[in-house]
Amino acid sequence: MSFLDPPTRDSVGAWLHRHRKWGLLPLLVVGLAVNTHVLPVSRGGFMMIAGATGIFFGTVLRIVCFTFVGSKDPILEPSGAGLATEGPYAITRNPVFLGEGAIVLGIAMMSRLPWLVLVTLIAGIVVASLVIEWEEGVLRRRHGTAFEEYARQVPRWFSLRRFAHPDSYWKSRRRVKLWRALRAESPMLLVGLLAILAFLAKADIEVMF
Repeated sequence: MSFLDPPTRDSVGAWLHRHRKWGLLPLLVVGLAVNTHVLPVSRGGFMMIAGATGIFFGTVLRIVCFTFVGSKDPILEPSGAGLATEGPYAITRNPVFLGEGAIVLGIAMMSRLPWLVLVTLIAGIVVASLVIEWEEGVLRRRHGTAFEEYARQVPRWFSLRRFAHPDSYWKSRRRVKLWRALRAESPMLLVGLLAILAFLAKADIEVMF
């Protein structure tokens, strides 16, 4: 986002960080209500399967991430456990964003609207670039050299070689239990389940009529 000056990028990134989850609402409304250039169920079945898989994967990844950070928003509400560098955070610096991206793209794909998938992908790239720049600025100021060393070792998005790192499979005793993570992420679980059921119901109605 080089066309924005740094203070503006920070302000927009902070605002998007706080409110980006509300983007699911218009996405669901458009996906369920709009039928312009929608693929028929017979041709869009793969998109629906891939979308449901993405929603499931993204939700599970968010739950796993919570067990390592101990907070629904470790940027604004740090748990006091320090910088998370284990589990999914040993593979990518932004596992929560990957999970959210899988959920958002999953919803778009379940709509069977190819144009909506493209719009969602473009919007997601813009939002991610602004939010991650702001988040990493906060972490850099908070953790200093510890974050700089972490950023040198772990890629922003993904690296196959990090799968072999022992930290990717080690869970510290300091972290949060699974039950608490499930409770914290129960709203996202409910949204994902309702989204899948709503799109399946829409497909069934189309087949019947």
